[in-house]
Amino acid sequence: MIAWKLRRVLPHALLLGWLLRSSLILDFALGRQENLRLLRERDGLAKTSRARNPNVTLSNEGRDFLGRIKDAGERGDWHQVRAIFRTYTGQELPVFHAVLHAALNCGQYGEGASAYEKLCGLKVQQDAPTFATAMKTYAKMGNASRVREIWAAARQHCQLDAPLSAARIDAAAAEGDVVTAAELLDEMNRMGVEIDIAHITSEGTSHNAAAFLFDFGLNLGLEPNIITFACLMGAYAKAPLEKVLKAYGQMVAMGIKPNKAFAEVYLTSVLQIEKEEWVPLRKVEDMSAVLQKRSLARRK
Repeated sequence: MIAWKLRRVLPHALLLGWLLRSSLILDFALGRQENLRLLRERDGLAKTSRARNPNVTLSNEGRDFLGRIKDAGERGDWHQVRAIFRTYTGQELPVFHAVLHAALNCGQYGEGASAYEKLCGLKVQQDAPTFATAMKTYAKMGNASRVREIWAAARQHCQLDAPLSAARIDAAAAEGDVVTAAELLDEMNRMGVEIDIAHITSEGTSHNAAAFLFDFGLNLGLEPNIITFACLMGAYAKAPLEKVLKAYGQMVAMGIKPNKAFAEVYLTSVLQIEKEEWVPLRKVEDMSAVLQKRSLARRK
């Protein structure tokens, strides 16, 4: 009888122990989609939106501010970025874009939006990287109407390129707007703008939009990798279990090996772990009580 009970309880206890020991809870405290974004950048999937206009000449003051803001931003020190920017009285685009980029990376979306609106108020001519970062910022804030306004301005002043397109596709996917994403992908295809796996690997996406982009990429002959599937699983946080298991089956069939990042995202989507529900938990008993609320199929 004791051995039978142990066989039933041990897998559950091991799972709970792993959840407590792993970085999973910390990941949710930091924000799972933020971690997926960093994962994409590390593996070269995120299309860069850093300033790259060779025609811009910075003043000595602008060069000094740009260097200090970029250094603080790369350290993740938003307080320092904000303190430096508050003393800046110039109107040079690279400085403003560096602030936008730092705000996005630090999760300070409201601060980034304020800096962008200040830039717009100065009537400074913007470039594609600035438009792209601004769209990403407002998409994070869930402000779809402002994203569309920025996109309209970008199309008036900039040629369509891969990073600008990626920012708009990400924003459309986050909104669940598969029509806009599909139309833009079709336009890129017609105009000869390169489409790669990054364009269909979006974070913060509704599961229907994520599935659409994933299938679209497969139809184009693109080859997904482990980061593609990690982001797909992140988007499947509220998807039916059958959808999650189907995607995992596709990954296995393609011979793609899971890593720790994928395993954590996959487990949280299977168990539908929500940040607000799990961050305060520190005891096995508390986690066990939460797990019991999940369906038997998900627990299995």
